Amino acid sequence: MDEYFYVVDEDDNVIGKATRSECHRRGLIHRSVYIIVMNDKGEVFLQKRSMKKDLYPGCYACSATGHVEYGESYEEAARRELKEELGIESPLKKICKFKCFFEIEREISVLYVCHHNGPFDLNSEEIESGEFLSIEEIKKALENGTRNFAYGSILALKKFLEYLEKCGNNS
Repeated sequence: MDEYFYVVDEDDNVIGKATRSECHRRGLIHRSVYIIVMNDKGEVFLQKRSMKKDLYPGCYACSATGHVEYGESYEEAARRELKEELGIESPLKKICKFKCFFEIEREISVLYVCHHNGPFDLNSEEIESGEFLSIEEIKKALENGTRNFAYGSILALKKFLEYLEKCGNNS
């Protein structure tokens, strides 16, 4: 059974409904979420995507990510993804909304942050592994390419680092 997504314009106005495969095949703009989980040490949990994933298999990504399904709000999708991928619930803070346009992905995305120290119940269909990294380790990995990141997660992590700079801290 195919998932249905909102089709939106570049200003995030809903203009229709389409299946996941149709959105990706036709380059239709749809919605997604990125969630960054931080622990009490100010470290960020990164996931390594399962090799079973159709998009970016084996790539590193934000703590949890996913599409907004038709009928869901961004926040509802973020809560669902946290539960599905990491097996956790945690209060979310919205950081920003951004455009993620690359190859077959054309998304309007919302970035959230939350705090959780684990343990996590990683969904093996979605995630191969995961680990907490310091902000400095993430900056270095983005700069020198030592980890192969999914494109949207590169954008989301850069937005998160900008947010931390504006706040003047790592939480």
